[in-house]
Amino acid sequence: MKNIHTLLLSLVVLVLFPSCDQLISEIDAPPSEPKLVVYSVISPQDSVVEVRVYKSNPLFNKVNYDYFDNRFPPVTNATVLMSSGSRSVTIPYDEENETYRIDASAIDVEAGMHYVLMVMVPEFSQVSAECTVPEQAPPDIEITGSGFTQETGMEEWYFEFKFKDLPGPGHNYLVNAAILYYDPWMDETHNYFNGFKQGTPLVTDKSNDGGYFYYRTYPNAPVHVENSDKVWVSLSLIDEHYYLYAQSVNNFQDENPFSELTPVYSNIDGGLGVFAAMNSVLKAVPFE
Repeated sequence: MKNIHTLLLSLVVLVLFPSCDQLISEIDAPPSEPKLVVYSVISPQDSVVEVRVYKSNPLFNKVNYDYFDNRFPPVTNATVLMSSGSRSVTIPYDEENETYRIDASAIDVEAGMHYVLMVMVPEFSQVSAECTVPEQAPPDIEITGSGFTQETGMEEWYFEFKFKDLPGPGHNYLVNAAILYYDPWMDETHNYFNGFKQGTPLVTDKSNDGGYFYYRTYPNAPVHVENSDKVWVSLSLIDEHYYLYAQSVNNFQDENPFSELTPVYSNIDGGLGVFAAMNSVLKAVPFE
């Protein structure tokens, strides 16, 4: 319903401003060059370190964009270096996953450690970024309730949980809940990501220092419950870079056609994107 409402508003805007195409065609836009776009989030809990490298699409330039893949083609000829202290590794390109990828043991991502990322591509200036893995472990996840509901007309399962902000200011969190369930028809295992009926995935303690954050998942369809035995809850303590980046992406994707454009946060020196870190904990919640 919300998407339909947004579409109708967009059509109204087109009717009100029928000469927009003509106005745009008459603008003498200054030429702009593509920049390197780098995305990497590291965590002590990950078994691999990944760095994604793309080229930006300058304003008014055409690009070969695959609508169904919903992504830009990766840059495959980059030299990607990651270092911490005196240790440095070159991260090779993985064609199967279309990322620069290496086993995490090669760089040893640890809580409290500082990391530097450098990316070099022919015909582009070198780009770099730095981040520090949050030193504290995330707070405990407390399960406060679970059960079955018939809100949608069929019996579905939900659960509730909370966590308490760590002592002191300046903590940002990323919260997710997902089911790994087996699909017998496709003979495949799928991820089903729960949305939250109460609570949001991205939170900060700026207005809730030392307080609790409360969550309730949307009900799970019977097919997910029947083919799985648990839900995984992920709670990550994230650095300021990731929080600002995720917040700006959420604002940029606002469905309100009258909202102002919000620039996406970047800490990539000489380019675009984000190099950030998080410290995470997982908790399994059995269906009961």
